[in-house]
Amino acid sequence: MGFSQSEKKPIQTLNPTGFKESDRILIGKVSLKVTPLREYKMKAGSTGLFELDVPYKSASFKLGDRLGGIDTARLELDQELMVMSESLLKEKDIPQWHLQRRSQIEQFQNQLAKIEGERSLTEQMLANPEKYRELFQSAKRDDVNQTDDLKAYLETLASHENQVKGMLSFVESERKEELELGEIKKKFELRKMQFEMRMQEAYLTVPFDGELDFLFPYVEGEKNYIQAGMDVALLRDLRELHGQVPIMDPDWRLYAKNMLELEVKSSRGNIIGKYLKSSSKEVSGGEELIYSFKFDPKDNLALRNQLGGRTDGMLYLKLSRSARMVPKFLLVSLNPKVFRLGGWAELVTSVCPGYELLDVGLYSIAIAKIAEE
Repeated sequence: MGFSQSEKKPIQTLNPTGFKESDRILIGKVSLKVTPLREYKMKAGSTGLFELDVPYKSASFKLGDRLGGIDTARLELDQELMVMSESLLKEKDIPQWHLQRRSQIEQFQNQLAKIEGERSLTEQMLANPEKYRELFQSAKRDDVNQTDDLKAYLETLASHENQVKGMLSFVESERKEELELGEIKKKFELRKMQFEMRMQEAYLTVPFDGELDFLFPYVEGEKNYIQAGMDVALLRDLRELHGQVPIMDPDWRLYAKNMLELEVKSSRGNIIGKYLKSSSKEVSGGEELIYSFKFDPKDNLALRNQLGGRTDGMLYLKLSRSARMVPKFLLVSLNPKVFRLGGWAELVTSVCPGYELLDVGLYSIAIAKIAEE
């Protein structure tokens, strides 16, 4: 027996009140790194015998603490020599320079006096030809040539005198002291700076407060040789811990950053991190966007085991208001056609009358009662 008119299948509806209510929705599972506020890998600055001044174990250190050094016995001798050199500079080299300066001034003054005497004698010879002729009776040249020679000699004396005066002026000037004493002092300062750089390379000094783990396989009671550039220890500033999340899904960039939360498992349960900042880093020739989340300092101890390597986490979106978390598959099963044609918003309107779509998550959608105007 047939029907003259097809019967319409009634639209199935859903009462969302039986589903979990929350003010956030899961939008993705992520692989992340838990990192400290800052991290510094201490490396050997030189090659040689490595000696520790502290116990070989993980511990907290303060800024400026010295862990040990490389070839420190020789370096201590060099440091003593540097102190002696500085004393010699102040007590011997600089006073000796002033003595030499006075000696140079006296030498130039004597030269000027000698030049003055020779010039005076030559001028007298030119002024008294008769006396000149008696002094040079053996000379066979005529008076005119000998007079020209004396005039040329006077010019030579004048040129020499100007040179000596110029040198005397320089020796007596502050410029000489500035250049020569400055050179002596700068050379020593350069030696001292180079030595201090050697000290920095040889000694391992903690650059900031933090917790340190040794990486070099140091054996106490034996001679431990190390090469320049080898890893010695890892220092971490644990005042803050951050979660570094690569943003792999382009859709995640569409969410307001300050509405995102990171959830990580720990020995004391799930821990929430708040969005802090974003950055980029080079990965395999391309750039990767990283979101950083900051955890509450009270949770740092529980997260310590997550430092190093990668761990799993959940990325949540804070909602504008509380909503019901309805599984995606359940809504779609109630009316697949509406979903295909109109998407999630149309499906919610059709299946859950009086409710509206807030956001779409990884497994669920967030729906809430339509706000009354």
